[in-house]
Amino acid sequence: AETTSIPKPVRTEKRFFIADINTADTSAFIALPGIGSKLAARIMAFREKLGGFYSVSQLHEVYGIADTVFLRIEPFLQLKDASVRKIRINEVGFDTLKMHPYFRYELAKAVIAYRNAHGPFRTPESLKLVLLITEDVFRKIVPYISCD
Repeated sequence: AETTSIPKPVRTEKRFFIADINTADTSAFIALPGIGSKLAARIMAFREKLGGFYSVSQLHEVYGIADTVFLRIEPFLQLKDASVRKIRINEVGFDTLKMHPYFRYELAKAVIAYRNAHGPFRTPESLKLVLLITEDVFRKIVPYISCD
């Protein structure tokens, strides 16, 4: 008598590829656990407004990414090219500057007012003279600043 054996189901571990967060498209983000089309679109929009990411941890700032989701996807994320779009701080207008997620209205207003009163910023560090720019704020914005 011939017996046919039924193959046992093989549990396969779902593999997520490592997304370069500055070049990944929406589908690459959707492929990550816990990221749907809405979050993927928010990530893309945030990246565009920022001018690119300089750190994987910035993804945690995207609205709607819970701590648990970030911790799940972090091992799959990488940043091969951390070059970001620079803001020419001595030429940028208020309306453009306030659109950047790290400047917004109040900080942009303070930076422009300081520049108008004291002249161009000579170095990125000279932005620390603007009262609203704390050390934490400075660390976030300095990768995006160009004084030339």
